Amino acid sequence: MDTDQSVNTDLPPRIRRPEDRAPEIARAALDLFVTKGFAATKLEDVAKAAGVSKGLPYLYFKNKEELFKAVIVEAIGEPLVLANELVDRFEGSTEALLGELVANFRKFAESPRGGVIKLILAEAGNFPDVARFYCSNFDLRGQELFAKTLRRGVARGEFRPIPDIEMTATLLAQPLAMHAVWLRSLAPYDENQPASSDQFYAAYLDFFLKGLRP
Repeated sequence: MDTDQSVNTDLPPRIRRPEDRAPEIARAALDLFVTKGFAATKLEDVAKAAGVSKGLPYLYFKNKEELFKAVIVEAIGEPLVLANELVDRFEGSTEALLGELVANFRKFAESPRGGVIKLILAEAGNFPDVARFYCSNFDLRGQELFAKTLRRGVARGEFRPIPDIEMTATLLAQPLAMHAVWLRSLAPYDENQPASSDQFYAAYLDFFLKGLRP
C-alpha cells in the first residue's frame, strides 16, 4: 500500500494503484481454485472474480503455478504468524495452549481459507514445485508450532519427556490436516458421522493429552 499520502490526494477514492491488487487477485483465485478446481480455472476467470482487467494477473504472476503459491501465502501466511505469536505470548498451562492452537486451526479449517489444504493435496502430483513450496515454507512451520508447544510442556514438567519431539509434532499436525480435507471431500456423503466436528476435536485432544501427561 502506498504510504505517501501526498501522492494520492488528487486521486478519486476508488482508484487504486496496481500494486494494491495482488492480494485481491490471490483471494479471488483461492475461492475459484477450491470451488471449481485448479485445472478448470483460467486466469481470466480470476481476473473477473477479482474485478480487475483480464491481463492484470499476468503483471504479478507469470503463470498459474506462481498464482497458486500466492494463494497459499494468502490463505496460510497470516494464520501461521498469529499462531506463532500465540505460542510466544501464552501465559497459561501448556494443555490450555494446545487447546487454543487446535481451536485456531479448526477456525481456519472451517473457513474459506481452509480449502487450500485439500487443494494442495489434490494438485501435489501435478505441480510438484508448488508442493515443495508448501512443505518447505508452511507445513514445516506449522509442525514447528506443535514442536515448540511440546518443548514448552516438557520444560515446565507439564508433559512427560518425549524422545522424538519433531515426530510427535507431526503426529499432532497430520490428523488435523486430514480432517480438514475430509470435511471438503467425503463428509457431505458420510451419513454415519455427526454433522458437527465437536466430537472429533474433543476426542483428538483427549487422546493426545492423556499420552502427553507425566
